[in-house]
Amino acid sequence: MNQALRAFEQCPGCGAATSNAKCLFKIFFLGQDCQVFQCSYCSLVYKEFAPIASELAKIYSDDYVHFKMASLAIDRAELNSAKQKIDRCQKLLCTEKAPENLRLLDIGCGAGYFVEIALSLGYFAEGIDPYLPDNLKNSCLQKKSPDSVSPNSYDIAFLLNVVEHLDEPIHIFSAVQRLLKPGGVMLLTCPYGDSLARRYYQGYWGHLALDEHILFWTPRALTGLLRELGFRGKISYRIAGSPFPYGRVKLPTVVPKLIENYEQRCFENTNNSRSLSEQVWQLARTIQRQEGIANLVRYIVHLTHTGDYLEYAISVGK
Repeated sequence: MNQALRAFEQCPGCGAATSNAKCLFKIFFLGQDCQVFQCSYCSLVYKEFAPIASELAKIYSDDYVHFKMASLAIDRAELNSAKQKIDRCQKLLCTEKAPENLRLLDIGCGAGYFVEIALSLGYFAEGIDPYLPDNLKNSCLQKKSPDSVSPNSYDIAFLLNVVEHLDEPIHIFSAVQRLLKPGGVMLLTCPYGDSLARRYYQGYWGHLALDEHILFWTPRALTGLLRELGFRGKISYRIAGSPFPYGRVKLPTVVPKLIENYEQRCFENTNNSRSLSEQVWQLARTIQRQEGIANLVRYIVHLTHTGDYLEYAISVGK
C-alpha cells in the first residue's frame, strides 16, 4: 500500500466494521486502486484510505486554493449565500439576539472570506484553521483547532467545505459541541454522498477527484452521529449544489479498466460541452446575485434532490 495512506478499518461515522460495508466502485487514489464504500449501518460514503498527517500537510500548504481568497472583493452572490446560511442558523437558535451580539466561528476558515462577509453583515465573527499560513493570521483569523477553543464561547459554528476532509470526524464534532453555547447551532456544507450525480457517475463523480476529499455525508449519517455526541436540538438541511447532470469530473480519476462502457455512461468532454458548462456557471452566478430568485432555485434543487451538495444545520439544544 502507498505509505502516504492509511486504511479505514471501521466506518469513520458510526464505527461499524469496514468489512461489512458495501463497495460501490473503485477509483485510482494517490497512486493505487481504492474502493469507495457505503456503510450499511449509517449510510456514510467514504474512501477506503485516508492520507496520513504528513501527506495532508503537503496538500494544505500555503499555496492551497482556499488560502488564496483573501484579496477577493465580496461578491453579491457570496453575500446572499452567506445570509441564507446565517438565517438558517438563526431560525434554529434557542434565543433571539441582534447580529452584533451573536458570536460566529468559521472552522477551517481558509483565507477568511466567509468571516469577512459575516463582519460586513454586522456579526461578531472569527475564523480558525490548523493549517492557516502565518501571513493570514490576524485578530479575526487564528491558526488553531476547534479543540483548543474555550467551551461555551460561540453561538454558531460553521464548517464550510470541511467535513469531507476529516479522517476523525467524531473528534472534531465533539470539539464543536463543546465550544458552542447552550442552544448554539452548527452548520456544515459538504458533497452529498447520496446525490444523483454520485450514484450515476460513480468513480467519475467530480467530488472524488480531490485527494483530500475522503468522506461524503448523508443526513442520516450526520444525524446518527451528532445525536450520539449530544446535539439534541432541531435539524434543518437542504440538498444544494450543482443539479444533475452536472457533477462529472472532466479528467478520469479512475483506472479505465475499472469502469466498463465509459463512453456510454459519461458525457464526452468536447469543446462544446466545456463551453456550455462555463455558460451555465456564469448563469448560476447571475442568479445567485438575485436573492429572491436564488432562494427559489435553491428550493427547487432541494425539492427535486438533484443537487450534489448538502447544507446541514443542527442545534445543540438546551
